[in-house]
Amino acid sequence: MKSLGFDAPPERSAQRIDGKRVRAAKFQMRSALPISAACVVANGVRETLSSLLGAPVGIRLFEPCIPSPQAWRALLRDARLYRVRGALADAAVVLRAPDAVALAATLFGEAQLAQLPERGLSPLECDVLDRLVSAFSANLGTVCGTRENHSVERVAAIAGFVTYFELLVTDPIGSRIGIALSRDPSPQCGATLDVDVLSGVTVAARASLDLGLTDVAGVTRLRPGGVIAVPHSRLQRCVLLAGSRGILRGTCGVRNGRYAVAVDARA
Repeated sequence: MKSLGFDAPPERSAQRIDGKRVRAAKFQMRSALPISAACVVANGVRETLSSLLGAPVGIRLFEPCIPSPQAWRALLRDARLYRVRGALADAAVVLRAPDAVALAATLFGEAQLAQLPERGLSPLECDVLDRLVSAFSANLGTVCGTRENHSVERVAAIAGFVTYFELLVTDPIGSRIGIALSRDPSPQCGATLDVDVLSGVTVAARASLDLGLTDVAGVTRLRPGGVIAVPHSRLQRCVLLAGSRGILRGTCGVRNGRYAVAVDARA
């Protein structure tokens, strides 16, 4: 969804108004996924990793966002991908090559080997890594909906995914676990106002009548006391305005010595 945001803090040479630097406002795409739901996933992944590694694990959560197409290409390039089909959406676990190597090496107690350049995964490491992802993916039900049959499938690519957030494992290893969702949650409506709350508000209303077209010369010839013929059919084209917005349509006329509008429909 689009939300109002502001540019990055301006430099000293930025535009100033009344001696203050001004940040330009603009609409930005933001994820509607509650940060609390992402926190539940992060906490579940932390506990699962801690149990499997037999050591305390530190995790830092980066808030959900909606990446641009260019960002998606960078995030998914050469990444190891797992798909989880949920009741509300599909989720995907994204492990970029260095992160997958770091997780696998730590699982085998060889964290020092994770820093070797161009190191790949052995078949045994791939199998163990698949089991690890399957274990902590059980926590994704919070963001994609739970299903009776929890299954994780290795996929070569994902397409059409919208929302993304990352978990940075800070201890005992340095690794990132990306979580992608196939749809962004629909924003929930907040409290609404009952029309009775506004009943005491006064609004200035005015009637506007479309009399048709005339030339400029005809307008300049108008004088106080002049008479303009109004066809009866034109009286049915009256619009009741509140400010500059038309709110009602109807027929204008006179009732009990006062100008009146018989409402036919909402504008």
